[in-house]
Amino acid sequence: MLGFIIRLIGYVLLLGMSERIASSLWTRFGLDGFITLQPLHDEGIAVLLIAPLVLALIGFGQLRLVALFVGFGLAGAALTAPFVLVRVTGG
Repeated sequence: MLGFIIRLIGYVLLLGMSERIASSLWTRFGLDGFITLQPLHDEGIAVLLIAPLVLALIGFGQLRLVALFVGFGLAGAALTAPFVLVRVTGG
């Protein structure tokens, strides 16, 4: 049980900080003005809020490294998505 709580706190910190930084970049680059991108942003934020619980549940034993990879992959995707979308939209 203690291992689950530690994993949960770690994933919450990792993905929570990524979500806050990505949201601030999203607003700073003016991407919140594009109505067609808003569902993409909302779904991404929902994934970042739900993922820590899922990753903490499966992140033990042989799946530990897979959960770490997925967690850091989500964090990286969240942090780079605003930069990519600014380039795509021409902003």
